[in-house]
Amino acid sequence: MSRKTLSRRAAFRGLGGLCVGLPLLEAMTDRRARAQTKQPPKRLLVWYTPNGTIPSNFWPKDGEDFLSSPILSVPELVEHREDLLVVKGVDMVSATRGPGDAHQKGTGQCLTGIKLLEGAFSGDAGQSAGWAGGISLDQRIAAVRGQETRFASLELGVLVEGAHVGSRINYRGAGQPLPPENDPARAYRRLFGDPNADSGAVEQALARRRAALDLVRGQFDRARGQVSTTDRDKLDIHIASIADLQDRLQKVDVVFEGQCQPLTLDSLDATRVANMPAIGKLQMDLMALAFACDLTRVGTLMWTHSAADYVLGFVGDDIKDGHHSLAHKGDEDLPKVDQNTRINRWYMQQLGYLISKLKSIPEGDGTVFDNTVVFCTNEQSKGNNHDRRGMPYILAGSCGGHFRTGRLVDVGGKVPHNRLLTSLLHAMGLEDDTIGDREFGTGPLAGLT
Repeated sequence: MSRKTLSRRAAFRGLGGLCVGLPLLEAMTDRRARAQTKQPPKRLLVWYTPNGTIPSNFWPKDGEDFLSSPILSVPELVEHREDLLVVKGVDMVSATRGPGDAHQKGTGQCLTGIKLLEGAFSGDAGQSAGWAGGISLDQRIAAVRGQETRFASLELGVLVEGAHVGSRINYRGAGQPLPPENDPARAYRRLFGDPNADSGAVEQALARRRAALDLVRGQFDRARGQVSTTDRDKLDIHIASIADLQDRLQKVDVVFEGQCQPLTLDSLDATRVANMPAIGKLQMDLMALAFACDLTRVGTLMWTHSAADYVLGFVGDDIKDGHHSLAHKGDEDLPKVDQNTRINRWYMQQLGYLISKLKSIPEGDGTVFDNTVVFCTNEQSKGNNHDRRGMPYILAGSCGGHFRTGRLVDVGGKVPHNRLLTSLLHAMGLEDDTIGDREFGTGPLAGLT
């Protein structure tokens, strides 16, 4: 067995003979098998943008190329035509149920497919809601695949403001939201440590954390013999979690080699709207770096939040209204529709940049992108009427050949988005027959593979 495997086993033998959870052992076996076969891992990246789209400018006209619409025809995206799968006719049916306004339902359910909990987050027309009522797609995958990497998942944001149901799409379970990190510098330090710290300082910090964990572990060991069987089981779970954390801290720091190279982080105010393009680029580069270094295989990039009303003047000098306000303009207000269309085009340009970045990272006989799927989602389809039928879903990347890209698939409408989420679970190797509320169907979406 490898030295890393022996080290993990030795660490857990030091816990008074406690048994290591089976999933961890399975993950170690999976790692050794991958090392022998050299099969690159699969990855999921969720890409969220807010406030719906303009359907008449998003969907191509009948008989035209599937990237011919005003929003999808940006050169940065068309360059990757053969790697895109545009999915038409999928409705967020679950978001017609439960408490909350349209934005709250759409955001809280875009990855969970289950109604929101009751709660006090205020919404439109006096409506209110709580957090989502179940686990999200990314966290279901992270619960299985996350044990194979240092970080189970990575949640990044760009000007995601506040802590409310409209600013969270990631959930470990019912009522358990995960906040995105808006500051690229803080995210970088979390992943790689302080880039300006010397090796001695880093080692001292790690030593202090290891000592603290040893003390806590000893306290758990002493308490274990003094409690009931039920409480002992609970303590065992805690001890195993602490041991896993200690094992991660003792791992050798990331070695920057090949395409896994450190980023140059300039001082940047992550709260200024004018900095949004620069912040977004750093976050995309950071996510690509985390994938290249195999620190995580599940990521989310959340561009602002539901009903965000930032004035995105960097898209055009004529844009004076906030994005949410523009999204609510009537279809007859052609100048405002044009401005909103250009905002949506800008987001597609950023998606094109991300794809190019992932394609630039060699992996095996191909690139990191070859083994990745980027799932592009929103909280609604049409901004000015809060429609959640015909959601503007895009899959970028085949996830190791699972999806057949380079086309548009029209599933006909009235198909719950839970089935598209299930398709993504299957692409990542999970065999779940559904996610969210089973009322909205089981099994993957037909025609994608």
